Amino acid sequence: MQKNSLGDTLRELRKQKRLSQEDLAEGICSPVSISRIENGNQIPSQPVLEALLEKLGTGLYQICNVYYRSEQQQAFEEKAQAIINLGDEENIDQAWNELEHLQQNSPDDTRSRQLCWLVEATLRLQCHDTAPESYPLQETMVLAQKALALTRPNFDYENFPSSVLTIFEVDLLHIIVAIWAGMDRNMDALRLGERLYASLKKHESDVVSYQRAKINVVRNLGAILAKMKMYQDALQYIDEAEALSLKNNEHSLLVMIELTRAEIYCLIDRKEECADILKTLAAYTALTKQKTYLSSIQRLAHDKLGLDL
Repeated sequence: MQKNSLGDTLRELRKQKRLSQEDLAEGICSPVSISRIENGNQIPSQPVLEALLEKLGTGLYQICNVYYRSEQQQAFEEKAQAIINLGDEENIDQAWNELEHLQQNSPDDTRSRQLCWLVEATLRLQCHDTAPESYPLQETMVLAQKALALTRPNFDYENFPSSVLTIFEVDLLHIIVAIWAGMDRNMDALRLGERLYASLKKHESDVVSYQRAKINVVRNLGAILAKMKMYQDALQYIDEAEALSLKNNEHSLLVMIELTRAEIYCLIDRKEECADILKTLAAYTALTKQKTYLSSIQRLAHDKLGLDL
């Protein structure tokens, strides 16, 4: 590689995205640093490079990863995702223990701190339904906003779709959407979710994590609209989430999407269709040993339809 080959690549990708150096630098480093990197006068640190590549949303991320992303940081982020998965699987005590270990061994940089707080906020949100007094939503909101402020100290919640967000920032905003919905601040949740979706659509990315985030945001918008009794609009978002999942081969997200669809069908008295979906989902999640989803499906079927699946 030539001395400035990385800089040339970043400059070309930035121009393709029609971003200024200030746009690309926002929340990551100074515009001067971007200029020096592009001119080959500065080598970015691993966290900075990773954040820049995420913003640029390119498949070349994997190529650059070979040379610039340390095995230690990759293992750190994979461990963080594994902790979130433990919470999804209801192994919550183990998840909290693993998070404590992760925090103790966290690299001393802004991105890693933000990731640790993101994981903590995610676990707190997962625990809220079963222990709301121990994990109040307001405290989780403070944590999520503090994590976002690490890279976006003056974030404008009312006007940000033109901003290019890192995946951690996207996930934190999605948590805030979910918290507002949990507080029955449905209109606030809807507006923020729609702005987040607009931002993700405006800055298309080939990175898998962005595609998954987009699908989750769309599904959540459907759930919020259902709470507001705007059922037809809700189903349009669910259809869109399903289409995005199939287009991007994110089949693992279909269970939650179709479960949300079943919940909406139940609310609008389309109970036969609801029952058909739940029977299919119950069989699939039992086969694939997705215990958390299976429990939710069985509970909905029993409570709303009188079915034992």
